[in-house]
Amino acid sequence: MALKLIALDDQDLGIVSAHVQDAVMKVSDLEFLPAAKRFVLTMNRFVWEAKSSLFRQHNERRQAVLHFDRVLGAKTSGIARDKPAEVL
Repeated sequence: MALKLIALDDQDLGIVSAHVQDAVMKVSDLEFLPAAKRFVLTMNRFVWEAKSSLFRQHNERRQAVLHFDRVLGAKTSGIARDKPAEVL
């Protein structure tokens, strides 16, 4: 089941933040789309909302996309853009 969240205020942003906590992504998964004024991050996030079970033997991760609209520009700092396979 897909989980769709939107952040319209600080409280909402806290909820989205909690769901992407401990997510991992590659440098190549960061993308600024200037024509769409959108910044997109594709990540593998830990499924915090999954119920714990005695039968669950491993932690579950799911692929997720986080995007920001109305972005006019993007800069990186401390990220080696020349190493696209590096995990963040």
